[in-house]
Amino acid sequence: MTTERHVILLDGTPGIVRPIIPSDRDALVSALEELDPESRIRRFFFNKTKLSDSELTRLTTPDGIDHIAYGLAVSSNDGTERMPIAVARCFRDEHQKDLAEIAVVTADLWQSNGAGVELMRSLSAAAKKVGIHRWFASMFADNTAMRHLLDRFGVMCDELDLGNGVVEVIYEIKGAEHDEELATPGKQSD
Repeated sequence: MTTERHVILLDGTPGIVRPIIPSDRDALVSALEELDPESRIRRFFFNKTKLSDSELTRLTTPDGIDHIAYGLAVSSNDGTERMPIAVARCFRDEHQKDLAEIAVVTADLWQSNGAGVELMRSLSAAAKKVGIHRWFASMFADNTAMRHLLDRFGVMCDELDLGNGVVEVIYEIKGAEHDEELATPGKQSD
């Protein structure tokens, strides 16, 4: 995985995208606690309020091949510390090595400000480098924000209705010809 990448969010806030590391455990715990219950339900399908030690270990030890994870942080108001605001990750499927499950979560106050797009730039590039060409995600069918994000970085191949308003979507990650367009901050894809 690559090192830090400086970004500018839609409101002009500077941020840093970097790989998740083991010392991010406390930040993940705090971030989950600070999410609105509705956001936790959209991410986990229930109001998950705590991560177990084994979950924290798994989520903070990506290998950059079968588990790729990036976080985005902004500086605090006084500029003395970084505040994590979003995470994007994918886990390679055990049986279909070109397929990975993807998840993105952004702190409530930072949603719709470009954090997901910035994370997906790094995640899609890293995934392609290690042979991941497709993503799948389980989500509520009405999750238009995630659909738009996935549409920007891929082409939907399939959608399966899992019931109770939940779908599983599969996207092919857009190819190298799309990379230059993605490198332009704020540029919308077709």
